[in-house]
Amino acid sequence: MIVILCCFVTNLDAQTLTGKASYYGGKFHGRKSASGKVYDMYKYTCAHKTLPFGTMLKVTNKKNGKTVTVEVTDRGPYVKGRILDLSVAAAMDLDMMKAGVADIEAEVIKKEKITKPSARLILSEPELLKEFKKEVPRPDVTTQWASTVK
Repeated sequence: MIVILCCFVTNLDAQTLTGKASYYGGKFHGRKSASGKVYDMYKYTCAHKTLPFGTMLKVTNKKNGKTVTVEVTDRGPYVKGRILDLSVAAAMDLDMMKAGVADIEAEVIKKEKITKPSARLILSEPELLKEFKKEVPRPDVTTQWASTVK
């Protein structure tokens, strides 16, 4: 039993997935994901149907060669023919926002520090983020700050 488990983990480390990826955000931002973590569309995360939560993937957009590193934190996608649902941050850095779907290659990698979202996500392409901004709850910083001050 132990030998079989070790072989599975070794194979998982070398696994490469190829297919179509889409992205999700907006109405899911701030909600609990299947892993129990709160979904944050500004972090590098993704949904996959079967990979264990916490699995790290190096995702490459086959059209332009751009890559991001994401963590599996949710389940999906639930659209036939797609293998990953990416966060908005990951989709923007892969330059797939306008198309909505991209041909990708995802390589399972060992856990490492996830790259922080680029400034481009915050500063550019505001028309692409309009639909998300109106649905994203903004915390009341003054209330949070006041509760920590005695």
